[in-house]
Amino acid sequence: MNEMPGTHLATGADITLLLAQAARIIDISLELDPVKFRMRTYAGFKKDMQFETEIIKDYGDGGLGQRVRGVHMRLHAGSHVDAPSHMIEGGADMHELPLERFVGPAVVADVRHRGAEQAITAGDLESAAGAVLQPGDRLLLRTDINESYDGSAEWMARAPYLGDEAIAWCAARDVSLVGFDFYHANEPVQDRDNCTTRKLLQRAILTMPYLTNLAAVEAPRALLIALPLKMKNVEASPVRAIVVES
Repeated sequence: MNEMPGTHLATGADITLLLAQAARIIDISLELDPVKFRMRTYAGFKKDMQFETEIIKDYGDGGLGQRVRGVHMRLHAGSHVDAPSHMIEGGADMHELPLERFVGPAVVADVRHRGAEQAITAGDLESAAGAVLQPGDRLLLRTDINESYDGSAEWMARAPYLGDEAIAWCAARDVSLVGFDFYHANEPVQDRDNCTTRKLLQRAILTMPYLTNLAAVEAPRALLIALPLKMKNVEASPVRAIVVES
């Protein structure tokens, strides 16, 4: 497998300067609301786990007047980053990836013209982002489908998919991460040879599903910050993904 790209793109000085000059900070993370967030539970799951919170200590329970909640969720719930080990046995876990992978230049590719079950092509990506994309950039795919996310079968059915030529385009352009604001798995999702996430991770490209609000990003190139939790031996992590425009 190729060495993971993108570790050289944003130095500490670069990030400090961009933040100091920031005109806007745009939240592109999907809200985790237990009332409406749902994920499908496919074959092979030992148990279901959605997103739920639980009060495990309350103000009047005799313990310093504190409230403490616990959370039950998959690491893949809401906006998150997948490490290679999600799909590749022996691949790197989250704690083995450098933080530079999750902070750096990003480009939004507007592919709203692609409808349900249509392939996003290499030509689409070239037209939408080819003029501004640089080696190692993070590519965020905009369809606006997650603006009305409900996790339903109807929501999933509205999604296009990233075609093989487009995946090859990303690899050839040294894209370090691809983000999605639509249901990102090709159907049938249980076909391991027809899985978008697997195809990208096999090409050393991280995946970041469940984004939203990409319409708010106006700059051709901006700073993406999507830091994973500092957990060991996990294949994914929730992130609070933001875009900083200067």
